[in-house]
Parts: sequence; C-alpha cells; structure tokens
Amino acid sequence: MLLRLITYLALVQSAAALSCNLNSTEPVVANVSSVHDSTEPRQVLLSNNVQSAAPGTPGLLQMHSANNFALLAQLSQWPTPSEQVATINAEPFVIDTNHDGIADAVYVVDINGQLWFIPLNATSFGEPEWVADLSVTEAVFDQPLQMVQTLSPDHNGILRKVSMLLVIGKKADGDIILALKHSKGSAEPVMLSQLTDRTAITADEVRYGISESLWTQIQQGNGWFVNLQQRITAVPQVYAGVVYVTAANGSAVQADCSLADEAASQLYAMHLHHAGLIYAQRHWDISSETSGSLALISNSEGELELSLQAEGQVQPLLSELLAITDECADCVSTLSADQYPQRIRLATFQTEQGAH
Repeated sequence: MLLRLITYLALVQSAAALSCNLNSTEPVVANVSSVHDSTEPRQVLLSNNVQSAAPGTPGLLQMHSANNFALLAQLSQWPTPSEQVATINAEPFVIDTNHDGIADAVYVVDINGQLWFIPLNATSFGEPEWVADLSVTEAVFDQPLQMVQTLSPDHNGILRKVSMLLVIGKKADGDIILALKHSKGSAEPVMLSQLTDRTAITADEVRYGISESLWTQIQQGNGWFVNLQQRITAVPQVYAGVVYVTAANGSAVQADCSLADEAASQLYAMHLHHAGLIYAQRHWDISSETSGSLALISNSEGELELSLQAEGQVQPLLSELLAITDECADCVSTLSADQYPQRIRLATFQTEQGAH
C-alpha cells in the first residue's frame, strides 16, 4: 500500500512538473440574484483553494461580494463520508442554464477528479451534486473546466438538452481530455468505465466514418475520453460542435505554456459527441511557439477563422471551418459568419445551441 502511495505521489509530481497552468489567477465573476427587490443582478466572486490562499488544504469554494470582497458564503463541508474533498485548483465554471443573465450553478473538480455541480443562490451555495468520479485515471485535475450546453442523443436516440463538460487530467505520459454528459439530478456519478476510449481511430472509421455500433455505444454511455500523450497548451474551445485543442510534447512545454525553440505543436479538431473526425485528419502540425488563447474571429474578408491570440497578436490557425449537423453521426457543413450573426456568443461559447 505504501509503495502504491509513493508511486501515485511520484506520478502527481511528474505530471505537475511537465505542464503549464491554464487557470486565471483571478476569482471567477458571476452575476447572481439581488438580495433586495431590485431587478438588477449582483456581482460576486467565486474562489477555489488557490484564490482563497489555502493551497494544499481540503477542497474549498468561497463566494465574495465583488463590491467590498466581503465573504458571503463558504463551502468546505461536502456530502462525502469525511465531509471533505481534495484541494480544488482548477478554475470553476459558472453556468446560466436559461440565459437570463443570472448564474444558476457552478461546476468544480478537485485534483483527484471528483467533479461537482453546485447550485448558486443570492448569498449561498446549494447542496453539491456529485457528477463524476475520475480518480481511477490517477491523473491530476487542476486545469480549467469547460462546458457547453448542447443537444445530445439519449439512449433512445432522442435529442435532449445536456451539459457537456470538458475536463483535463495530467498524467505522467501526457494529458487526458474527457467529455462527459451531465443532466441536473443524475442519480449516480459518472465513472470512467461509462466513457468510451477514443484515443485511437481505426482505419475503417477514417475511411467510412464512425460505425453504427460504436455510435450507439457512445450514445448509451456518458461521453468519451482521449489520451493525448501530449500537454495541452491552451484552454480547449468548442465551436459549432467541434472541440479544438492545441498540444505539444511535454518536454517542449514551458511553465508559461509557450514552447521551446523550434518545438512542434499540434491542433486537434474532434467531434463534440464522439471525438471522431471533422476534417481529413483529427490533428495536424501548426507553427506556434507562443502561448495564447484559442478564439474565433472574423478575418479581413469577413470569414470566420480559428486563431491563437496572445498579447495583442493574432495567429491564424484554421480557416474554412466546419460545423457538425444532425443529418448523420459524421455529417458536417461549412461554417459561415452568416449562420451565426451572434458571433460574440459563439466565440465565448457558453451555449452550443444547434450542435446536434
């Protein structure tokens, strides 16, 4: 048992040493309901262990007033046998399920891969709901969470609105990215065994598309995961049903997420619902040594373009973008700016309406 613990701690230290930190140093801003009769929402700040200056201690989530930083609520007791979870270093993700401008809940994950959904009130946190247990991966989960609201086929193939969470774990041999479905009120937490391993794609899938049996398996499960065997260098983004990720060999990634001189970097593009092909390849080389954020912009010709933005500089990564459609499991169409007049919403991408 001691040897296993030592081995696990070594993996944690190795993973932490070979990756960059994609989290913001600032608390997450959220609009919540006013405590008075005013219709104007009130701004609060949500802090994890890092922003609360309590690194390495049991999991902590705090809510402060954005006006005077007064502590409004604190979540340190969790519905677990020990009433504790591991430290929370990953940036939380706030959601507004009905798009009324008021935050309804927040997702958090501790470093061991325990994922939680926590309702938000005007001055307090609701009862945490256990979403997933990813600890069997033995990865370190301390990178930002991402989430899109989308339509996803259920066990019967009927499209239903779900939250699709993107979670990053750091392992000794590279990062693992997991996409899992969540609906409020789920009876049991999602386990890794309920996610489909999509690390490798067969030659038949490249040639003919995802098989009906595999697509059915993924629909009946709770999502998918991919072992990249590389380090993710920018927060993944989802545009029109496509997950975009930049990654590089761990030895080339610097602490600030930039790359060593002449190091190779790759761009991944994966189907949101099954991690399959969107373009001719699922990943390809890009020339980028700087750190930055993935963003969707309109170029000089008015066309949408995926770019890497850093310190006022914009590096184009991909034009002629594609979008998934609901005609079939692999069907895609050209993504044009005319299809998405609300490009700001698309770029921030808290909602993935129409990504069937």
